Amino acid sequence: MSRAALYRKSEEQKRRYSTYGMFVVVFYLATLLIGAVIYSSSNLPVYLSINAAIASGGVVLFIQSLLVLLSYITLVAAAVLTFLSRSTTSRGEFTSSRKLLYASLIALGATMVFTTSALAPPAFNYIGGLLLIYVVLLVICIALAFYAIVLLKQIEEYYTPRRK
Repeated sequence: MSRAALYRKSEEQKRRYSTYGMFVVVFYLATLLIGAVIYSSSNLPVYLSINAAIASGGVVLFIQSLLVLLSYITLVAAAVLTFLSRSTTSRGEFTSSRKLLYASLIALGATMVFTTSALAPPAFNYIGGLLLIYVVLLVICIALAFYAIVLLKQIEEYYTPRRK
């Protein structure tokens, strides 16, 4: 393949990755919105008050409610990191993009851990089975992040030195 053809192909891969990155960020934010609606429609936000939590289920309920709230913050962090990875890839900074994607994956893992803490009683009694929808969406988010890493590796292949 000629150098011009490789360049065209690499620019096409970068555009595809940029579009995919924007799709992933929008999906993260849609997941955040769905999770926030599920959380706010349950009685769990009431137990962010330590007094209400102790009266109903103890300190564990307060901690579970707080962890679910923290999961939304880490999901926003993952969306920002993925967006930054998308922009650094378009400039050709692949090592920074890879590090940002791995940091996003770690933030998604923390989001999953924080959210699954509410699947245990007593919080599950208040939030119900609707939280499982949010957990499934988080699993999809993690799968999308892994695929973004695969796409980034494909882009990097065009920029690695070729041996003759």
